[in-house]
Amino acid sequence: MTIKVPIYKQIETWISDMIKEGEWKSNQMIPSEFEIANIFEVSRMTARHAVDNLVNRGMLYRIKGSGTYVADLRFEKQIHGLTSFSEDMVSRGMKPGSRVIDYRVVPATDKIAKKLGIQIGDSVHCIQRVRLADEQPMAIEITYLPVALFPRIPKNILTQSLYDYIEKELGHSIDHSMQYIEATSANEQEAKLLEIDTHSPVLLIDLYSYLRNGRPFEYVRSLYRSDRYKFIQPAYRL
Repeated sequence: MTIKVPIYKQIETWISDMIKEGEWKSNQMIPSEFEIANIFEVSRMTARHAVDNLVNRGMLYRIKGSGTYVADLRFEKQIHGLTSFSEDMVSRGMKPGSRVIDYRVVPATDKIAKKLGIQIGDSVHCIQRVRLADEQPMAIEITYLPVALFPRIPKNILTQSLYDYIEKELGHSIDHSMQYIEATSANEQEAKLLEIDTHSPVLLIDLYSYLRNGRPFEYVRSLYRSDRYKFIQPAYRL
């Protein structure tokens, strides 16, 4: 028995193949839904169904009043192991960068104090940055570091790798981290910083990092663009 593939699925496959074969490049506008409907001789609603599915999968993205574009390929990051954002991007041949949105020393709230193993009201560095790959926004990060452990963080370090500074300049040994990942959507301000549409899907990540002596030294709350980044978990045979 022959199973007929729905036409919208055929359109999805065609668009996917055009992208995978390099006919359409990252950030290139694809044909309009009207043009796709004409190519396949279907209704515009059917064409839109196919495009919507690929937008939801992160393969395409829309710009209001402009059109639909090919999304950048997602960068994979293994959950197993600890690497800094900068190391991550360099390993992919990308130039890492940071844009500082805000930096201040603030008293630790109950939640932050528990994460860092300090007292409520203790001073912490609060660093909010947009993390960049080849000057394109990849994530928003809010990093908390205890002032008792790091009395001073030079301003020039804020746009670089904090891990390099902590290990190479301060002589601490970073050991491991724990991270918790969930799906959410970007609000208006977050979307503006990440250059995506409001309510676009993003990955919310809480990261806790520890020194070799077991002391927690960092709590990071991040929002990653789900159209540019994904996390993978290696599987091991028991």
